[in-house]
Amino acid sequence: MELLRETLPDRGLAVRLVVDDATAKYRVEYTPLSGGVMTDEWTVFGGTVGYDASVFATGAAARAFVERVRTVSHDDVLARLAADTD
Repeated sequence: MELLRETLPDRGLAVRLVVDDATAKYRVEYTPLSGGVMTDEWTVFGGTVGYDASVFATGAAARAFVERVRTVSHDDVLARLAADTD
């Protein structure tokens, strides 16, 4: 179930917060923007390098991660958060 979806044009991406009812885990996913439009190719941060840096046991932790995505500089969003292990 999707709990939040937000476009961040200054970051060149959109983020969403999803809860997986089967596992009770919260995922923060992103998709690139193409011409300001969501590409609908959602993936978790870090997922392409073999681990899920944005999968959380609590909604509060997932929302804190979303806030970090909103506030970290554009250059750091994918580079630093993709490798985040908090």
